Amino acid sequence: MVEIKFFLDENDLYQDKPKHEYIMRYLMHHSIMGASIFSAIIGYGHAHHLHHPQNLGNVDENPIMIMFIDEEVKVEQVLPHLKEVLDNGLIVKTKVERI
Repeated sequence: MVEIKFFLDENDLYQDKPKHEYIMRYLMHHSIMGASIFSAIIGYGHAHHLHHPQNLGNVDENPIMIMFIDEEVKVEQVLPHLKEVLDNGLIVKTKVERI
């Protein structure tokens, strides 16, 4: 089993739709075992700009993380397209054990 995590901003778009929604539908369509989206309270990326959307009057986007888990073979089938959709950033890949 493999766990994949990657990070994006809440308002990122792909084909004029929220990127995170597109990705979740893509994972469901490809029968990935399970996926979740986590919203961060605060975060920053390579530009070292602090995203803190809870500050009053702040227009920052929420940083979010998408995580999914499945057999390595299935993960490797969906990763090439996800890399195109994400177009930059990091993908964290971790082996996990099913108990």
